[in-house]
Amino acid sequence: MNKNIQKILSFFKSNKVFSVFSFSIVAFHLIAQKSIQIINAITFESEDLFSVNIQWLKVLLEPIVGFPLFYLRASQPIEEYITLWVWIFMVLGIVFIIKQRFHFIKLWLFSIPTVVGLAYFILVWMIFWPLPSNTIVNETDNAILFNTHAHSHFSHDGLITPAEQMAWHDRNGFDALFLTEHNHNSKTLELVQLQQRGEIPHHPHIMSAIEFSGSNHMVLLGLTDSLITFGKKDAPIIKETHRQGGLIGLAHWFDGRHNSLEHYVNLGVDGFEIANQNQIAYPMETHEKIVKMCADNQLFIIGGADYHGYGPACNTWNAMSITGWNELDHSSRTAKIMTGLSAGKNQVLYYSDRRIYGTGNLWLSPLNNIVDYFRSLNGFQVLSWVVWCLLFVVFKVKYSSKCFYLIPFVSGIAILVQGRVLLEKSINVIQYNDILLEFGNLFTLHGMGLIGSGIVIYLILKRFPKLIN
Repeated sequence: MNKNIQKILSFFKSNKVFSVFSFSIVAFHLIAQKSIQIINAITFESEDLFSVNIQWLKVLLEPIVGFPLFYLRASQPIEEYITLWVWIFMVLGIVFIIKQRFHFIKLWLFSIPTVVGLAYFILVWMIFWPLPSNTIVNETDNAILFNTHAHSHFSHDGLITPAEQMAWHDRNGFDALFLTEHNHNSKTLELVQLQQRGEIPHHPHIMSAIEFSGSNHMVLLGLTDSLITFGKKDAPIIKETHRQGGLIGLAHWFDGRHNSLEHYVNLGVDGFEIANQNQIAYPMETHEKIVKMCADNQLFIIGGADYHGYGPACNTWNAMSITGWNELDHSSRTAKIMTGLSAGKNQVLYYSDRRIYGTGNLWLSPLNNIVDYFRSLNGFQVLSWVVWCLLFVVFKVKYSSKCFYLIPFVSGIAILVQGRVLLEKSINVIQYNDILLEFGNLFTLHGMGLIGSGIVIYLILKRFPKLIN
C-alpha cells in the first residue's frame, strides 16, 4: 500500500503542471463553485421551476467544448474571444523568450499563422458546427416558453433557414416563436399558413412578426397581414400594427438611444425588451427605470433571444402559463400568447453562469472568464478536465513543429469549405440577404490565405529546418 502511495506521489511530483492544475480546479470547485441557474431577468432571483440540462456528451468533452460554449454566451462574444487570443499570443511570446532567449522573435513570427488559424477555426466551429450546448428544462405544469425575436436568411443578417430556426428553437426548449424578419413578413406569413395546414411540423408554434428599423429597433408582434416597413416612419407603422391587432416592443434600445424611453411610451409602444441575446440589456439604474415605467403604464416586458444563426447556445426565454396548450389550434395558441403579453403575464428568463453585467474591463476579460468558467462547472465536468489532462500526461502528448504549417493549412481548408457552403446558401435568398454572401466571400479569401501561409511556412522550414531548432 505504501509503495502504491509513493508511486502516486512520485507521479505528481514529476508532473508538476498537471498536479498544480488538477488540484487548483478541484479546490476551486469545492470552495468557490457558482452553479448555473435560470433566473428572472427582472428581479435577478432564481426561478426554481426551470433548471439546466447538461448533456452527457458535453461532460465527456468538457475540455474541448467547454470554453467555446462559454464564450458563445458572453455579453460581447467576439470582442472577448479576440482578446483571449491576444492573451494567448502574448503568453506564447513570453514562453519563447524564456526557452529560446534571443531566438524568440523568429519563433513568435512563425507562430502567427498557427495562432490565427487555430483561433479562426475554433470561431467557425463555434458558430456553424454542432456543439452539445446546455439547455433549459421546463419543470412547470402549464408554462410554455416562447421567443419574441429571431431572424432567418430572409433577413439581411440571418444565417439559417426557417426550418433551421425551428430546429434551434426546439433544441433550446421553446414551444413558440415570433419570426421577426427585418422590415417584412411575407415569408413568415407563408410559413404560418403552411403550419396551419399541417404541411410543416406544428412544433414549435410560429407567429408572424417584423423587426422594424425606424428611429430605433422595434418588434411588431402578432401581425396578420403583409407589411413592408422599409424607410417608413414610426407613427404610421405603430398605427398599422395596432390596426392588425399586433403589439409593439422596443428592442435593444441600448444600441441607438436616438430618443428617450418616454418618447416611445408617448408614441404608443406596448412594451420593452429587457434582455437581448446574451445580456441583461441595461445598467441597473436604467433597468429599474424601465421596470417602473412598464408597471406605471401597463406595458409588457420581454426578452429576445435575437437569434440569427450564430452557434447552438441560448440565454433568454419568455415563459407564460397557458393551460391546455397542446390541445389548442394554431389561431388559439397565437391569441393566448398575444392576450397574455397585453396583460403582462409573461416572465423573462435568463441563463446565468457568470456575473450579470459582464467582465468589466475588456482586456481583463480572459482572466475573469477563466474564473467564471471554472466556477460554473459541476463535479463531473471537473473530473472530465482531470481525466483528459491525465491522458495527455500518460500518453506524453507533446507539441510538434509541424503545427507551424499544419494548423493554418488544415484550418484554411475547413474555413474555405464553410465559405463555399455559405455562398451556395446565398444564391436563393440574394434579394433578402447580405451576410451569407459577405461571410462566404470573407471565409473563402481567408481560407485561401491560411492555406497559402501554411504552404509558405512548410517550404521555409523544409529549406531552413534549423530556424525553429
